[in-house]
Amino acid sequence: MMSRELLQRPRRYIALFPSVLTLAALLVACRPTPLPTTIAPTPTPTTPAPPPSPTPTLVPAPTLTPTPPPAPTLDPAAVAANVAAGEARLEAEGVEPLCLRWEDTDADGEPEWVGLYLQPGEPPQLRAFILDGDAWRDLQPLKEEKYGLGEYANCELEVRDMNGDGRVEIIVWGHAGTSTDLLHVFTWDGETYALLAFFEGDAGVRLENADGDLADEVFVGYDAGDDLVWEAVHTWDGANYGWTWERYTWFYLDRPHAYRTDTPEHAVISFYLAVDDRDLPGAYGLLSPESQAAAPADEWMAGFVSTVAAEVGAVHEIRRSGDIAAVVAQVRAYDNIDGRIIATLWDVEWTVALTPAGWRLESAATDELDRWEAVYYP
Repeated sequence: MMSRELLQRPRRYIALFPSVLTLAALLVACRPTPLPTTIAPTPTPTTPAPPPSPTPTLVPAPTLTPTPPPAPTLDPAAVAANVAAGEARLEAEGVEPLCLRWEDTDADGEPEWVGLYLQPGEPPQLRAFILDGDAWRDLQPLKEEKYGLGEYANCELEVRDMNGDGRVEIIVWGHAGTSTDLLHVFTWDGETYALLAFFEGDAGVRLENADGDLADEVFVGYDAGDDLVWEAVHTWDGANYGWTWERYTWFYLDRPHAYRTDTPEHAVISFYLAVDDRDLPGAYGLLSPESQAAAPADEWMAGFVSTVAAEVGAVHEIRRSGDIAAVVAQVRAYDNIDGRIIATLWDVEWTVALTPAGWRLESAATDELDRWEAVYYP
């Protein structure tokens, strides 16, 4: 069994979450500078100034009003014929669409009909289609997917370039089971509408441009219990969506939150969520009595004056001996330094002690992995 002393081996001690930047004090030695010797200038003869030249009258240049390009004119007869053809085809297919959009989905300069409908069955199946003139194209999920596009009627459909690759994506949202959320992304590959990406989570799936690069990240949430959500972040790499980061967040945004300390992992997660909530008294209360004695509350909280956000992921208990445990995590901290948001990625190992009030954080060893300027911060 591991002793308490081994878990408390010498390391860089911090009684707060790993500080992101250390501000060095600059000491400047100042001493009086001797005044230069003043030499009186030799007077020179005064030359009378020439008479002032007449001030020219400035005539403002005429302001040119740019003429906007003429808006494209749609042929009403062609539009009516397109609508009539689409209605006839839907009737022939026996489809009553839940929603329809008229969008150019294949970059040929001509719009197509994009729609969703619910196919009866046990359970019903959400279907998506493209109607391009006489061509009917179904948007198909993977065959092995349990829920397909979804099992409930909805009109959550978007047509846009979601990842900045210059192509239009068809984004289909779906819902199934008790709380399963689905997201399917299709795009025209020159021959067919291919499935570009598929996501499934039981605590929400959402799109967000979190870094300002004009490409949406996909956030997939999984119920972690105790009002917690484990969120996986997928980022577009130019060809695919790949996992890039994970973090814990709250299932509900209502406050106040209950900070769980029933396990060493929950204590570490709760600490960083409290920091992210700017609930510094709550975060300080999750420190062990020994850590609080070493760092009075006011002094400790002053260390977070520049912190604007914190995220924690990859939280795992790696060992335990009696009432002492070691928990590793990765932390992203965001600080406002002179008006610039500086992000720092930390590898952290916490020593966590069991107290009558629950698990509490004693000390941490940290290793800085990366630092960058977050030019865009939502």
